[in-house]
Amino acid sequence: MEGSMKFLFCSMGNIAQRHFRNLKTLLPDCEIDVVCSTRTNYRIFDNELNISYINDLKKVYNIDKVYHDLDEALLNKYDAAFVCSLPPERIDIATDLAEQGVNLFIEKPLSNNSNRVYELQDIVEENKLKCAMGFQMRFHPTIQRIKDMIDNEKFGGIYRIEVNHCNSIHNWAKGRELKDFYTLKESNGGGVLLSQIHEIDYSVYLFGKHYPISAVYGSMLGFEVEDNISIMSVLDIGERCGLININLDFLSKIPTRKITIYGMDKIETFDLMNKSVIWNDLFIEEMKAFLNLLEDKKDSRLATLEDGMSSLEYCMDIKNHFMKVNI
Repeated sequence: MEGSMKFLFCSMGNIAQRHFRNLKTLLPDCEIDVVCSTRTNYRIFDNELNISYINDLKKVYNIDKVYHDLDEALLNKYDAAFVCSLPPERIDIATDLAEQGVNLFIEKPLSNNSNRVYELQDIVEENKLKCAMGFQMRFHPTIQRIKDMIDNEKFGGIYRIEVNHCNSIHNWAKGRELKDFYTLKESNGGGVLLSQIHEIDYSVYLFGKHYPISAVYGSMLGFEVEDNISIMSVLDIGERCGLININLDFLSKIPTRKITIYGMDKIETFDLMNKSVIWNDLFIEEMKAFLNLLEDKKDSRLATLEDGMSSLEYCMDIKNHFMKVNI
């Protein structure tokens, strides 16, 4: 890339800090401003989610300017902004940025509701902006292997797919009080469905659009959001329909992330927690793809705004049409 680029990070939580480090690794000379809330102590995350605390973000990260007001930050010009705030805030922040002609990278999920989603899409299209979504699982080598096998019809006729992602919330919280953990609060856009929306996205990426016909979800931990859900969807495969079962939870002490594909010629289970895969490499590849997008070089693995809208629509369909039960 020619010349120094300037970026804005909206929020500096765990995922934003990972993107910040990766961006600086790829573009050491780029300038990065940050918009975040004022705090006495800021949480610092490493790639293994270990937490430390510090009173000044600039002591850890090479930040050019820290703002506490987006409008003030937008007096500057940016090549792109990373929207990594809480889900309920993302659409409003992204819309403000898009109105100022700023290219966007938005973390998943796009939001926790459909308000203003199409308004954002219209502004992005009208201003001819680049916009990507943070679905790094598309860059997983096993996902790419599955996609290649499907494209080459290695399974024959696929008639059933099972997707499982089970991981205790304690593995995420890393010792933090669960009552304060953002993903266990409805007002923060929490719950396992939106938090593990990657499984919705990559299943569409691999198998095509599917439509939920049943869902059972509830809370065993006693918080206000669902911590486990089982979904059955219908895949439109040519002249027939296949079934996809998606099971997500915050409960299992033994993390599991697998896909089983049932085909007439082949049945195979794929482990997405294969230890040979370096987790941060997925984010690095995603960041490379986004930087290439800014130079009009498209990577088919990089999720678009429309992909984010599709996965959010799927989740809202479940929330609006299927009942939460006591499990």
